[in-house]
Amino acid sequence: MGELTFKEINGHFIDRHEKPVTVLEVTGGQLSAFVYSCGLNLDKDGAVNTYGYDNPAKDSIQHGLVPLELAGLNRFDKKHHKIGTRTMQQRQRIGLGNACGDPGDGTKGHVNFNAGSRNFWWAGFKALTKDQADRLKMPIDERSDVEAGREKSGGALMPVGKGYFPVIDPASGYYISTTSLSADGSASTFSNKHYLDAAVIPYAVWANAWRHVSVGGKMLHLGDFGLAIENKTGNAIGYVYGDAGTSKKVGECSKKIYDTLGGENGLVTFIAFPGSGSGRMVKPKHGKSYYQVAALGANPELLIQQKARLHMMALDTNAAQLAEQLSAGSTHQAHLYKQLMAALSSWTVTV
Repeated sequence: MGELTFKEINGHFIDRHEKPVTVLEVTGGQLSAFVYSCGLNLDKDGAVNTYGYDNPAKDSIQHGLVPLELAGLNRFDKKHHKIGTRTMQQRQRIGLGNACGDPGDGTKGHVNFNAGSRNFWWAGFKALTKDQADRLKMPIDERSDVEAGREKSGGALMPVGKGYFPVIDPASGYYISTTSLSADGSASTFSNKHYLDAAVIPYAVWANAWRHVSVGGKMLHLGDFGLAIENKTGNAIGYVYGDAGTSKKVGECSKKIYDTLGGENGLVTFIAFPGSGSGRMVKPKHGKSYYQVAALGANPELLIQQKARLHMMALDTNAAQLAEQLSAGSTHQAHLYKQLMAALSSWTVTV
């Protein structure tokens, strides 16, 4: 097999700290891949208990909720000695700010929401008007303080009471959190089972900037697969690009990847395979990002690992060359090379 060739892509991507991230176009033999290293940023979308907001009403099913979005707030409050100064409902409301979309007028959706304004849209979970909910017979949270005035960025600001209210999962009391990629392919989008559970499915967030680059004549889309390797330990996991919503930030990933690869404690190398997914890319009428039509099927966890291993086989005898390229210039070059080789050797046929 011929040697690999590397071409740097600069200026398109950033990490969670908004620092530039260099992406390598890697080609050679049967391999066409994008490779980059960055820290991780947690995305909790799609999980059954990502977003919730306790409701004291006696007939409500929204009691005793412990949303995943509280985790980051707990760390912040512990650091700044604020634990115990807010009620659980107040803490949950702060977490909902992460699901607020910017209205398109230059202001920030989460800032408006936290100030008591309706000038935002619900981007992190399903939301319906009262009329839509009645027609679909779906339970919604009709409290005025969670009404979004807009359907989407740039959409019209609806009159009070005519806006969009979070859809409640009747089985759990949490809001129905969404991802761009479907898990089961079912027609019903009003079920958490329809989406990728961040706590279970290893997915990375696809950035809009991927539209501007290609390797081997292929572009990276939602639904494509890859392998993520923790640089310090060599731990690795296959993943799918399963959600969208960021302009050019890379490293944002599901809780499954985040927990498996050590959270925010170090760098992770992503090897992404453009064109490895299936299905069409479609731009919805109500949003800016493209989404993938094809679903992952009944057992997405197994399928993702199989797909990642299948495409890693194209690396074959070039694993050492890739490890050398990625570890070159590191202050811990020998250790990094060793860990990358350990991971690559376990995910390829031969090394």
